Formats: sequence, C-alpha cells, structure tokens
Amino acid sequence: MAGQKRTDRRTAYTRQAIQSAFLQVKQVKDYNAITVSDICREAEISRGTFYAHFSNIAEVLDTLLDDALAGMDYLREYLSAPRPNENCAYPFCRFVRENKELRCILFDDTLGYIVIQKLAALYKDGYIQEIRNRGTGLSDQEAEALFYFQINGCFAVSKRYNSLGNEQWCPVQNVIDQFIKGGIDSFSPKAT
Repeated sequence: MAGQKRTDRRTAYTRQAIQSAFLQVKQVKDYNAITVSDICREAEISRGTFYAHFSNIAEVLDTLLDDALAGMDYLREYLSAPRPNENCAYPFCRFVRENKELRCILFDDTLGYIVIQKLAALYKDGYIQEIRNRGTGLSDQEAEALFYFQINGCFAVSKRYNSLGNEQWCPVQNVIDQFIKGGIDSFSPKAT
C-alpha cells in the first residue's frame, strides 16, 4: 500500500513536470514546432519517461486543459445569468486573464479553437439548458450561438485587456456582464 502511494505521487509529479515543461517550451515555440525532445530536455527526463505518461504532445495539451477547466461548473450558470456589479465575480473572462501560465495556450490563435471546443464539450449543453430554463423561448441553435458568441468574445476581450489589474478590469467585466444580462433578459418573458 505504501509503495502504491509513492508510485502515485511520483507519477503525478512526473506528469506535472511534463505539463510544466510543455508550458515553458510553448512560451518560446509555436505549438506545431514543439517536439517531445524539447519537452524532455526542459523537464530533464528521458523520452521513455515521457512516453510512459503521455502518448504524444496533443495528449499533454489535452490533460493541461482538462486540469485547468476542471471545477468550473459555475461557468454554465454564470454565462446564462451574469451578475453585474457583484464586485467582479469570477467569470471565465477573469479566469483567462488571471491564469498567466496558461496564456501561451489560451491566447494562441491556433490553440484557441481547441480550448473553445473543450469548453463546449464541458459546458455548452448545460448552458443551453439554463437558457431554456429561463424561459427565453430561444431554440437550442440560438442558445448555442449565444454560447459561442460569449466564449469567443471573452477570449478577445481578455486578450486585448490582459495587462489590466483587477481594479481596472472589474468595471470592464461589469459592463460586459450588464450587456450580456440585458441581452438574455430581453428574451425572457416579462414579469406580470
């Protein structure tokens, strides 16, 4: 049992070292130019060790994104019902801005598509259900279009304003939230 814990800890450590090395290499190289050798050199491991944990570089990226996006269930509800003026809640735009180590992936035009597809796989159906639950009368296709509009807009705004500190970012986030909330509310039935 003790040996198993040690192996699990060592495996987790090595996988994390490989992911960190990938991020370091990605800071200076385009994704398509990164090699397994680059990652091994940065992580100070052998190719055999790399392949014992990952089949290829795409799997490293996929695992990094899975780990980064895990536990973001608040996103589904937030996207369908943003709350402006809540002292800058923690929406996805802020997540993108604050995870500086992931910017080399999140702000990469080539990899942005992969990130959006992963977000869609995780949260799109829940978002559509939230929009439906709000009684907007929007079709699934229309709600899906809003989902992609918000996610792509978030990436664009976060990329453009990534140098702002939170005290400067929160007013921007609140304006965006108010705009989105007003748009979604415009489809909701009026209270009688």
